[in-house]
Amino acid sequence: MQKEMTKEFSPDEVIAALLTFLPSPFPNDPEKIHGTIRKLQQKDEYKDLLEDFEFLDYSRFPYSPLLGRILNRLQESRLLASLNPDYKMYVMERVPREAIQSDLLGEGKKLSKQRDKLAQIASELGGELTNNVEP
Repeated sequence: MQKEMTKEFSPDEVIAALLTFLPSPFPNDPEKIHGTIRKLQQKDEYKDLLEDFEFLDYSRFPYSPLLGRILNRLQESRLLASLNPDYKMYVMERVPREAIQSDLLGEGKKLSKQRDKLAQIASELGGELTNNVEP
């Protein structure tokens, strides 16, 4: 059964917009991505943006099936790419980045009022992703 939407924006839109604030390429590190989103979800200022993500704790790190599906959908739609051969880095090219920002973050768009919060979340996520990165 699908959950009824009570907000102007979907979790897919939140993650797509959030990723536009990260440098490209950025590490494809599920443990850090899922773990950081879960940690930030606990902060009151981000609750409205991240509350839809439920996490499972039966793995070695918290994992959100919804977040995993969103990252896969972004790749399937070619808005996000994983670099071959080891898929350790994500890339968001300029054209998809600008399209997402225009469609979701532009003046009067769904997430325009949350732009600053998304930039803060991206800053914290980017900091976690760049800590202890393998060369």
